[in-house]
Amino acid sequence: MVDVGHRSALFVSLVLTALFLHFLAPVHAATPKILVVHSYHEDQKEHVVEMTKGIEEALDGVACQLRFVHMDTKRKTSEAWKRAAGQQAKLVLADYRPQVVLTMDDNAQQYFARDYAGAPGPPWFVFSGVNAEPGLYGFPAVNVTGVLERPNVLESIELLLKIRPEVKNILILVDKSETTDFLIAYCKTLKLPVTVVAFEQPLTLEAWKAVLEQYHARVDAVGLYVIRTIARSATDPAKVPEEELVRIINEQYKLPTVGFYDSAAASGILCGVSVSMREQGRAAGQIARQLLEGKKPDDFKVKTTDRGLIQLNLRTAEHLGIQIPYGMIKRADVVIR
Repeated sequence: MVDVGHRSALFVSLVLTALFLHFLAPVHAATPKILVVHSYHEDQKEHVVEMTKGIEEALDGVACQLRFVHMDTKRKTSEAWKRAAGQQAKLVLADYRPQVVLTMDDNAQQYFARDYAGAPGPPWFVFSGVNAEPGLYGFPAVNVTGVLERPNVLESIELLLKIRPEVKNILILVDKSETTDFLIAYCKTLKLPVTVVAFEQPLTLEAWKAVLEQYHARVDAVGLYVIRTIARSATDPAKVPEEELVRIINEQYKLPTVGFYDSAAASGILCGVSVSMREQGRAAGQIARQLLEGKKPDDFKVKTTDRGLIQLNLRTAEHLGIQIPYGMIKRADVVIR
């Protein structure tokens, strides 16, 4: 017969052994971490919100922790802010110690991710929404792969021509940023079915109005990309809403408009084909998922996403006296009525 004291000692020994083995468990048994660094603010509709949804969809069912950093460099555009936001992302990375880092849009590469290119991983880096040539940031690298964003400029103009086949000459208006600089360079590589009379990047509302007054009699339509950083005036840095800028074209000049970006129709632009930002996020998330399963960045080729979103604004069409065929409306992904 085993006495009570011996049994108690045996029980205590077993408990201590179990605790000892628990604390010796390997680190990799912990839930893996993913850090997502967005260039822009958290509630930017049709862009950051959609990218985040795509990431979360791709990672559905994966046991991982997600943490987000939003650099907010679309509303706050000074060089000092962008550098500070990049430094803050670096501090979060050092503290959080993720296995995978997703970096969204160009500013997250310029002010954060590029400084890690070529370092031995993990963490592994996956970029998405990048308009520049990735080599500008040192990508791809042994620890970096990702997804390119290439605006659907040709597809958008072809859509416009189906609605207004008489369009021959267009003005392309964008704001002044790294993203739009790359857009202009990209457009110049394309063989377009129309003549681009000029590329303009006004900095203020006054300059916006002056450009339209200068060109409106020389063009049949206006192409727009990103118009989110145009200031109220030289002394008032508040950003003019997209809707206000587009309304000037619609109401004062009644020119058809075509947009190459995510919130085109919502801002009052007649038509466009935009990159699906949800697909950009989903593609990055799918790569992250496979990296957690043991793959490495070298296993993935840098490429663009294929999904484009047809956008139509029927209110603008009605205002301009334009009839859009029902079949085109039926095929559209975004329709503003």
